[in-house]
Amino acid sequence: MYNPVADINIVPMMDLVWNLLIVFMLATPLLEQTIDVKLPSQNSAGTPLDPKNVTTVNLDSSGHAFVNGRLISILDLERLAKNEIKNDPQHAVVVRGDEKVPYGKFVEIVDHLKLAGVTKLGIVGITGKS
Repeated sequence: MYNPVADINIVPMMDLVWNLLIVFMLATPLLEQTIDVKLPSQNSAGTPLDPKNVTTVNLDSSGHAFVNGRLISILDLERLAKNEIKNDPQHAVVVRGDEKVPYGKFVEIVDHLKLAGVTKLGIVGITGKS
């Protein structure tokens, strides 16, 4: 005697979902790490700032910060920026970095300037067209 089965067999569908999940879990990190980024070394856009209302921070290739030719610590830079912002809320800070500056050091400098209240921040690059 034949008894029809009223259940749906979901095992093949679960196998398919499991395999897709594994494929996406393995492929996603590979896609994120293979992005090749070449930052531009030249720019043609930008507006010049009034040099009287600007503090220029220079970063050498090892990540040391200099203001007015003097080596300055990050905390002293933050204090200096806070004082300038206290005197002039529209005070601008320009960061000039060597092309070999570690990116983490650059981000650390920018974060401390933001903590100091700097809202006008510029990054200097080579101007002109090649």
